[in-house]
Amino acid sequence: MRLFVAFCLFFLSVLLLSGCAKHEPEVDFKPVQMHWNLAEGEDESQMPRKDNCVILLTGRLMGEAPVQSSQAGELSYEVTISRSANNPETLEFRGICADLSIVDNPECKWSATCDADLEIVVKFDNGD
Repeated sequence: MRLFVAFCLFFLSVLLLSGCAKHEPEVDFKPVQMHWNLAEGEDESQMPRKDNCVILLTGRLMGEAPVQSSQAGELSYEVTISRSANNPETLEFRGICADLSIVDNPECKWSATCDADLEIVVKFDNGD
């Protein structure tokens, strides 16, 4: 009998603790496919942080509101990479939907920068 009571108390305490635990909201990511292209005249060896920027940018883009609210099942982008004319340490990205039938949608045209500190800034061209 004591074992049964101990088991019941243990079970109730687990239920109480799990009910009180703070649950983090799930982050939803929309799948995107990226086709990376160097701008004409660019040399990848002059972009030492390119791979890190590409990874961070892809993650950021998947969580952006225009991408999340897109009605397209999966978004595919053609992305051009170049160094900034003002600051060669900063990489610039220009993305456009590969599916030309939806190219006028708000999520289909964007630009982004990745600076020397790997700070990513994304801006969507919503036709404004």
